[in-house]
Order: sequence, then C-alpha cells, then structure tokens
Amino acid sequence: MLEQNLTDVVTYSVGVVELGGATISYWGSQNLTHDHHGREVYGGSDLTVVRGGLKALRRLDLPAHLARAVECAAQFDAAAHACYPGLILTRRNYDVIEGVAPNGERRTGVLEQSWRVGGASGAEIAAFEAFRAEPGTDRVRCSTVEVYDLVTPPSGAITYYRGTDPTVGAMTKYAVRYA
Repeated sequence: MLEQNLTDVVTYSVGVVELGGATISYWGSQNLTHDHHGREVYGGSDLTVVRGGLKALRRLDLPAHLARAVECAAQFDAAAHACYPGLILTRRNYDVIEGVAPNGERRTGVLEQSWRVGGASGAEIAAFEAFRAEPGTDRVRCSTVEVYDLVTPPSGAITYYRGTDPTVGAMTKYAVRYA
C-alpha cells in the first residue's frame, strides 16, 4: 500500500531507552514552534515516562488513541529485532502518526524510527535522573523545548543550548521535569 495523505494529524513519540542497567519507556507528543522565517518546525517533546520497557507501557490503562500508538511502536520494534537479531538498540524512538485518511477513517502507524540521540533525548535523561534520585517513583513527566529566541528557561530546567547559531539564529534548547 502506498503511504496515504492524512489530515487532522497528531504525531506521538513512543520510545524505550536502556542505560546503565535501567530501562525506561514513554509516550508523548511533539510540539511545533516557528523558526526565524515563520515556518512551523519541531519545538520539543512532552513525555510521560515509566520504568521498564515497551511491555510496561502496553500493560498500562491508556486511552485508546495512546494504546494504538504504543502498540504500533511495539510491533515495529519487534519487527526490527526480528529482521536484525544481532542489532543492539539501546535507544529506540518511534514517531507514530494518527490522522484521517481520504476515506474518512482514522489511521495510526509508525511514521519513522530514530535509533540515535534525538529531540526527546534531553527529556529521557531528565527521566533517568528523576528515577535514580527517587527510587519509589514509577512515572514522571518531562519535556524538551526548542525556542527560536534567547529565553530564560524555567527554574529547574537543564539548558542544553542558549546562543546564536550562525546558520539558524538565536535559539534556546532545554529539558525540564514537571512531575
């Protein structure tokens, strides 16, 4: 089947990271912002992070749309491991799109995978730090934020970049834990 043009779309992030003997997984959404030319571009990710892998996410009582997104990512992840059994993937992030197909049906599927450091990595690190500092905590909300301006991040945020890039212009990138 050819890729369909979906409308009324939402892009979810679903991922799993293994680091230092610990595993986290998450679902979340991506945010858009405007760059210095007025174009809509990636503006960060809001994640709900839990201890454990994708199986831990699948066991949660999630709203139907999130459960579908997690299931699509889990199926893609399983297929990747089946196709490349020797491949070691310590960070897996899947962009899962949900939208309306031309026939009016809602569709959900993996748009792309990222097996490298990405836009959500700051929030992933913030979650690992929260779980290490609070062994009794099982769920946290963390975000990465990208702003095309020089702004002061909120208290407690970890600033990854604040300056003027010669190509992009003024930009601030940070991660923050909310709960």
